[in-house]
Formats: sequence, structure tokens, C-alpha cells
Amino acid sequence: MHLNLKDLGLSGALGHLKDIRRGLEKESLRVDLNGNISKKDHPESLGSALTNSYITTDFSEALLELVTPTFNKTQDCLDFLTDLHSYVHQSLKDEMLWPLSMPCFIESDDEIKIGKYGNSNSGKIKSIYRKGLSHRYGSKMQAIAGIHYNFSFSDNFIKKIQEIKGDSDKSFKQVKSDVYLGVARNFKRYEWLYFLLFGASPSFSESFSDKVKGFKKISNGGLYGEHSTSLRMGDLGYISQIQDDLNISINSIDEYIKDLKGALTKKHHRYEEIGEFLEEERIQLNTSIIQIENEYYSTIRPKRVCPSGERPINILRSEGIEYLELRCVDLDPFSPIGIERSQIDFLDLLLLLCLIKESPPLDKEESTYLKENHRRVINYGRSPDLQIYFEKKEVNAIKLAKSLINQMGETCQELGHFSSEIDHWIKSVKKQEEKIKNLELTPSGKLIKKIIKKGLSHQDLGVGIASEHSDFFQHYSGSLQDEFKKEALMSTEKQANIESEEELSFEDYLKEFLNKVS
Repeated sequence: MHLNLKDLGLSGALGHLKDIRRGLEKESLRVDLNGNISKKDHPESLGSALTNSYITTDFSEALLELVTPTFNKTQDCLDFLTDLHSYVHQSLKDEMLWPLSMPCFIESDDEIKIGKYGNSNSGKIKSIYRKGLSHRYGSKMQAIAGIHYNFSFSDNFIKKIQEIKGDSDKSFKQVKSDVYLGVARNFKRYEWLYFLLFGASPSFSESFSDKVKGFKKISNGGLYGEHSTSLRMGDLGYISQIQDDLNISINSIDEYIKDLKGALTKKHHRYEEIGEFLEEERIQLNTSIIQIENEYYSTIRPKRVCPSGERPINILRSEGIEYLELRCVDLDPFSPIGIERSQIDFLDLLLLLCLIKESPPLDKEESTYLKENHRRVINYGRSPDLQIYFEKKEVNAIKLAKSLINQMGETCQELGHFSSEIDHWIKSVKKQEEKIKNLELTPSGKLIKKIIKKGLSHQDLGVGIASEHSDFFQHYSGSLQDEFKKEALMSTEKQANIESEEELSFEDYLKEFLNKVS
């Protein structure tokens, strides 16, 4: 049954929109004052990258990941991330955070130190997994940074949907998973709109130029796409041809788990050629298409909080989907924390639109169209003549974007007082209307204008903005500094305790861990 706002309002469901929960995971490269990738280990003042709840590392020692708890008020989430940035900046010595998704100039993979997580078995798994990524995709690709946006409806909201649909014969777990997968399918249909409006990676360092052709040279160094929006999400970034051929289904939780299990257990000849060991040192966890669940690259993933040592695929099977993780967010260099309020407001509204629009299963033909839309918009999104596929026909992307933004505006009007965020959502829609009228107002448009007008190289652009952000946070007084300091100290103790309690040899632990996939 198709959902609509009238039914949601009459059922009382819309009253639960205030309980939407949001969380952010923001990656940033540490660089020296000249914009070179840091060669230093993860700072001791930030605690243990293995056990700190708020500050960890992603791929490399230099790639920080700042993690917020979940909040039902957007501003609370942004305030927490701002305080976290303040603490990190004030802890760094002669270093800054690179503000762009596409990295600084990196001569070779050897400059990138793979993340270290101590001597515990769980820590070794994290390090070896990253070694595997390096051998499979190269370390430079793993230096690309972004933001993950985690989004969930309240259980009460989904129970109301269950009542509206008359799905009393289904378990709540099944209904919840169906709701999230319906949203995820529609997000795949409309993600191009997000890239157009918020993509912020139209340029890159010449150290990445061996991967692509057809881009314009910046006179002082670097390359850019004249109409590009989010090159991070294309051939330059998190794209794997091997994974591209997987076609992991999001039509049902059972299909998703079945396809994911296949990727976790099926060996791939290219990774078998790399091997699990090099001179008796383990360099991959295994030779499967993906070593663990996190290696699966997608713009949106169904997720559930997973206890340490457990396998996410098993938790998803037994407990169902708990939230959606959006992985398509570029760092916004015009915000000191890499993301602005209107971005989150837009994503919330887009996800609500994805909820109320009909979401049929994705077939092979439509998936092919959507991949092509993705490719076109990240590479040529700001071209006024760009055509994309909609309902199996090619249409003008800008006209379709206007139509969808109008629908989002109408949704805001219908929601009325049901969400405490409504005024911010309306403001965000108006901002997007202005961007569509003038694409130079998009982050990618502003960056290209800055590069061309000021004659800045990709490197100089990043260093200049990083320096501004660093100055801002050096003079910013956060309210959570004591909490972050306490967490850093506790995380160091926690890692030491984990290491002192180990009994199994690593190979036995790994075997047990890999065999947990059922």
C-alpha cells in the first residue's frame, strides 16, 4: 500500500517526526602547515583509535574520524560536532584538518601510514583489513574523506505505518526493515539531486591524474571538471568494478543478506593472486570479494548497531534494520565542520519524500539507468543541458530538479506543525530553489569559481581554507572539552584492558571471526 501524508497525519504518525534521530561520522585528513599529509601517529591526546567513542581513525593514521552520538534535534548534533572539532584542533601540534574530500598532493602510497589499533585481536583485524584495502584499491583512494549521515525513524512512527498498511500479519522487525529498504530504493532513485545541490569535490590533485582523463588543468596545479559536482563518488573515488558487478539487492532484507553473504564468502581470483600473506606477514583477512561487511561500497546502506566481535550480517538477520547510513556526503569546505545545517535539513526532507513516494523493487534495467544518472551528475551535473533518465526516458536534469524541489516544498506545507524542524526545512528548500536558478551557488560551483577567479591550485585552495578553519577553532571555546578529555583517557585504559585479557592466538581468533558468517 502507498503511503501519503494525509493518512500519516490522521493516524498520528506525523507527531513522531520530532523523534527522528540523526548522527554524523566525519572524516578529515591531518596535514602539516604546508598541506602535506601527516606522517605522525594518531595523537596520544586523542586517546585510543580502537576504543574512543568520539574520535577514531578511518583508513590511515592521518585520516581522523569524528563521531557524534545520535540526536533528535539537528542543531544538537551540529553543536556536538563543532565542540569535537574544537577539541581536536586544539590538541594538534603544527597540524590542520584538510577541508576537502579530495586529498592534498600525495606523491605515493608509501606516504600514507595505515591505521594502527594496538596488539589486541580486534585491533589487529582492523589493521589487517586496512592492509587488504591498500593492496586491493591503493592507499590514495583510501585518503579520500567524506561524511556518513545516520538516520532513523522512531519505533512509534513505524508502528503507525504498520497500522496504516494493515501489515498485522508481519512482524514489527519485518515491517521496519521493509520501510527502511523502501526509503533506500527511492534514495538510489533521487541521490543524483543531492549530488547536484551539495556535491563539493569538483577538483583534485595531480597525484590522482593517472586514474582519469578528460579533465581541465589548473594552471598552478591540479585538475577540475568544468561541470563536475562530486568526483569523490566516481572513478576517482570509492568505485570498485568488482563490487559494481555484485548488484547487491535492496529489494528485501533476505535478498540483501543473501547477496552480502555471497560477497563475504565467494573468493575472487584477483585477490587470491594478491594472497593472504606476504613474507609470512598477513596482508588480507581473506580473499573474498569483500573481506568484511564494511568493505561494501554504496551510497546508502541498511545498518544496525553491532556489538564488538559480532558480525553485522548476523545482527541484521536476527534483529532487522535499525537505521540508514548515507555515505554520499562530501566535505563542505565552506563550513568549518564540513557540513551545514541546510544540508541535513535537505537530507531529512529527501528521505521523507523517499518514504511517501511509491518504491517498487529495483530491477536490472532501472538499476542500469540509475548508475548512468549517477555517473552523469557527478561528472557533468552543473551543465544546463544535462539529460538524465526518469521513468525510462531522458529528461533535462535541471527541470526535473526544480519539480522535485517543488514537491519538497509542498511536503513542508503539508507537514505544518508536526516537526520541530519545519522552519529549517522550509529555509533549506528555498536555498535549493536559489541554487537551481544559479548553479554557481552550489558548493561545487563556488569551488570552481574560486579556483578560476583566484588562480588557486587544488593544493593552495585546501591549505588556505584549512588555515582559516584552524584559526577559527583555536579561538573557539567548546563546552564539552572535559568530556572529550575524559573519554580519551578512558579509551586508552580500555584498550590496555582488552590487550591484557587476550587468550586466543590471532589466527584462531580470525578463523572464529570469519566463520561467524551464517
